Amino acid sequence: MRLAKNYLYLSAAELAAKVITFAAIAYLARVAGPVAYGYFEFAAAAVFCAGLIVDQGLGPYGAREIAKGSMPTADLVRQIVSLRVILAAIAAGALALFALAFEQPPLVTQLLLIYALDLMLMPLLLQWVFQGHDRMGTVAVLQLIRQAFFAIVIFAWVREPKQIWIVAVAEGVGIAGAVIYGLIAYHRRYGSWLQARLHVSWKVLRESAPIGASQIFWVVRMYGAILILGLVATPPEVGYFGAAMRIFVALHAFVYLYFFNQLASLARAWHARDASLDTLIAQSLRRVAGVCLFSVPVWILTSPLVIRIAYGPEFAPAAVPLAWLAVVFGFAWLDGHYRFSLIAAGYQHIEMYSQLFGSLVAAILIPVLYVLGGLGGVGIALVIGELVVWLIAWWYSRRELHLRGHAALLGRMGIAGLFAAFLIWVTGEMPLLARIFLVELSLVLVMLVIDSQLRTFVLTVGSREHTRLRARLGRLLRLRLT
Repeated sequence: MRLAKNYLYLSAAELAAKVITFAAIAYLARVAGPVAYGYFEFAAAAVFCAGLIVDQGLGPYGAREIAKGSMPTADLVRQIVSLRVILAAIAAGALALFALAFEQPPLVTQLLLIYALDLMLMPLLLQWVFQGHDRMGTVAVLQLIRQAFFAIVIFAWVREPKQIWIVAVAEGVGIAGAVIYGLIAYHRRYGSWLQARLHVSWKVLRESAPIGASQIFWVVRMYGAILILGLVATPPEVGYFGAAMRIFVALHAFVYLYFFNQLASLARAWHARDASLDTLIAQSLRRVAGVCLFSVPVWILTSPLVIRIAYGPEFAPAAVPLAWLAVVFGFAWLDGHYRFSLIAAGYQHIEMYSQLFGSLVAAILIPVLYVLGGLGGVGIALVIGELVVWLIAWWYSRRELHLRGHAALLGRMGIAGLFAAFLIWVTGEMPLLARIFLVELSLVLVMLVIDSQLRTFVLTVGSREHTRLRARLGRLLRLRLT
């Protein structure tokens, strides 16, 4: 119940934040046009990579250690913030050097230099502290404040393409707002302020580094596609792909939040050394697989409509990569069960390797498949990269964590998913609503045929409702006769 309540807090805040942010980004795309918007996405991809250097896995690591109770919160906060300050200085310097050393349009250079200043505020973001103590309400407020301030600045000041640099200022204002609220909440909750002196712990950095490297590899795989396109494709194509990636990242945040919310519980379940981790993963995997099975086809079918509504008809080519990113989303939500279980159990280096190899495969395939299939080929490369991540994390979870018994469930979901893909392909000329109805109804029927547990559940519920209906009709009949 607590997990559900916490996820509700996080999801509600994230939904509100994403709606606000996406509205601001969509407004920005319409004002800037594909070329200037492509400049923004290129700079945003670079700063996203730099931001993960600042975090370096210290957030998830800190939340896990707080949940385990390995050391006092104040000591851990001092150590992690100190490390982040040093990493932020390194990342900001690297980003500024990148901005000045390479020949780029002036707008890109302006964006990168302002983003470099934004990085220096990031060490003071403390949402991981409240995550470790299961205070997800505070985490939700922090996220909402950051994105709301970001959107307000964009709506208030951006009016033409040459003002795209204001987006980096908006990012800094959002981070500053979240930092101030987080520091006040930390003081009220724990009765102390952050100490100014640095306290570097190489042990903390060494243990968190695999988590941080994993995050960096994920960004290299996703945002690296934009950077690669920035080198081989035209600015409008970078803008198209960046627009699709922006929607994907906004929705992928809910996948991250799902496991962000579960990480402390996964850590406690593993250290309990009983069957609680197996039970937690099995129940979650079945729920998530069902959601993915029915939501991913809808995402694919509505991609052209979503792009037109969000960005306008000028961005219509973005619908193709967005459809492929729907498959990446489904795979990421499923493989997250294994990846975050490995992190919770202390096998973060294995999770890092899965992201590394997935990113290498994607990086090799992106330019090749772009030449062969355009933006759709880039989407296919990301699907293959995510599949590699899934297979490696699943294999090692079976071997190290003894998580088994999922192949049958995932096999059934795979069969139904392939059937849905076939229907999407052959119904291309039908109206959108008719296609959605046909695909979803067919999935229900296929799952009833191949999933005995689902059939049993439906028959049980049907029998129960039939019994209740008969009893109700019997009471009505007796009342009428009397």
